Amino acid sequence: MFIVAGLLDAVTMIGVGIALFMLFANPFIAVVKG
Repeated sequence: MFIVAGLLDAVTMIGVGIALFMLFANPFIAVVKG
């Protein structure tokens, strides 16, 4: 039960991390290329 909860928590955190990365990385990439 704890393992399942941990996996769900990890998936949520990874999703949030990817979302933030996509949100913040795109403008920075545009600035670097520009």
